[in-house]
Amino acid sequence: MYLIDTSAWVEYFRRTESPTDLLVTRLMGEQAPVVLTEPVIMEVLAGARDQSELIKLERLTEGLPLVRVDAVRDFVNAAHTFRAARSRGVTVRKMLDCLIAAVAMRAGATVVHRDADFANLTKVIPTFEARSQ
Repeated sequence: MYLIDTSAWVEYFRRTESPTDLLVTRLMGEQAPVVLTEPVIMEVLAGARDQSELIKLERLTEGLPLVRVDAVRDFVNAAHTFRAARSRGVTVRKMLDCLIAAVAMRAGATVVHRDADFANLTKVIPTFEARSQ
């Protein structure tokens, strides 16, 4: 299962032809098990440039399975993840990325991204799986 982060969706929507864009394109084309979570939906929808793009993005996000944030467990695990990274000298710029990582770990999903925070988390959290091409 693949939880696609906002950073990877941006590559995909812009058709950058980056390795991350190509990976998302392949996963979507193969109808791989792609899921979303609420923080990613929020970020994707907030980035819509106009109303027509917002409608298009809403259709996409409504059409993919949702792994819901567990309001207690995932926030606590996100805090532990952030602290574990910091204690090992690894900087995580956005705590929201720790929440997305916590949701993915609980669900057994691999995060597809183009974001240094996720790359850094793979160095300090052995159970966290992420891919950035």
